[in-house]
Amino acid sequence: MADSFPELSFGYVSPRVLDAGQLLAAVDRGERTIERAADVIRRNRVVLIACDNLGRADHPTAAALLAELTPFAEERHRRAANIERSHALLDELATALDIGVWGIKGLSTMHGYPDPALREMRDVDCAVYGRDEAFVLARALRDKGFVTDIRELPWLKAACDGTPYGQYKLQGPNGFAAVDIHFGPVYSTGHCGLLPVPAPSSPGVRPLPIVANLRPMLGNSGGDIHITAKDVNDLWVASKSLSSRDISEFIGDARAAALGNQLTAIAETTLAVTGTSAEQRTALQAIACAGSTRIEKPLLASGLMKRTSSARVLRTATRAYRQAAAGTRSRLVRAGVVLGALAYYSAPLKLRLSRLPANRALPKQWRCVRLIPLSLAQAFVADGEKAVKSWEGDARPGEGIPGDAGDVRFEPAGRGHVVVSGDTVFVPTVWFGLPAGVIAAAAKR
Repeated sequence: MADSFPELSFGYVSPRVLDAGQLLAAVDRGERTIERAADVIRRNRVVLIACDNLGRADHPTAAALLAELTPFAEERHRRAANIERSHALLDELATALDIGVWGIKGLSTMHGYPDPALREMRDVDCAVYGRDEAFVLARALRDKGFVTDIRELPWLKAACDGTPYGQYKLQGPNGFAAVDIHFGPVYSTGHCGLLPVPAPSSPGVRPLPIVANLRPMLGNSGGDIHITAKDVNDLWVASKSLSSRDISEFIGDARAAALGNQLTAIAETTLAVTGTSAEQRTALQAIACAGSTRIEKPLLASGLMKRTSSARVLRTATRAYRQAAAGTRSRLVRAGVVLGALAYYSAPLKLRLSRLPANRALPKQWRCVRLIPLSLAQAFVADGEKAVKSWEGDARPGEGIPGDAGDVRFEPAGRGHVVVSGDTVFVPTVWFGLPAGVIAAAAKR
């Protein structure tokens, strides 16, 4: 990673070497342009750290790269202000509703950075313990002008013991960042991998402890497949406070989610490119043993994502075989899970009308049920794909929250069923087909 992408030496919290000379040589040889170097840094989500390090480098190539990155840094500062507003609103709502919320990923790890403001984030990632709590919070945010994100529709799954888990992302109004609510006692990764998350201990938003936050960090990295400099920085931060028990439990969780090899690759990269204390090196060397002898080749976030999209599908599907072992010992069932994953991640999933009888499938660990807001489903029936672009959203400013807003349940509708939370109705779908009959029946409720 260091040799292939010398520009990333500026993106580490504690770089082993700030190698402007190597980058200059690559530029002089025509192997790299300043624009390409900036793109690699941007895709690794370390623009702010890179600008901070570049500002202290006395080198013309460093100055040129800093100038190229400055507009991106300005955008990230604006985004950080929006994140702060959304975080404050979420804390206010969660406290009023007596709901405990963890700030996860960047909202946790930032507190271990030398300068927390340099940890780059795109939205407010958070976690609650129960599905109903998530829908209460989502409804409260919609009362404040937030809308269900149609690019990442809410989804439900259920662990093999029936425990529900999933995700509900909402886009904020002007001046507010998106809020991405993960719910359940686990963080979902890949097709059916699960990583434990403890229950929040008090109302309001609190940062998930950095050691516990390693699970969402790894789950996010494993789901994306690629290893980023952001992942390296987050593991470097956590390695300062890991006990041998922490490491053992983390490795066990990583292996159960089929992410041992991913974790090994991140740890080995961190050892190779960052400056560490003796205690950190000991911890990282232990973590690097998480993988099997058949190590997956690391996929680096180089900006050439289209070239690795097929690898992402294949890796996600093959990992599903090991992930499904948590729910079944049947090799036949696990092979079916792999085939289902291949089909799901290979198919161009887009909303479409279906005249077939509604699919009555309920959430499973390897069956993702997406929730389409009824108003969006109705608009799609009327106007097709144009409705997705023109949908006004499902914000409910000033409506208030009924007491049963989060009581999520499946109810009959026509020849299928809908998902209901308070007076909000969703049309469930697995393969993005929308049964016209169920939508018509739901509209009459």
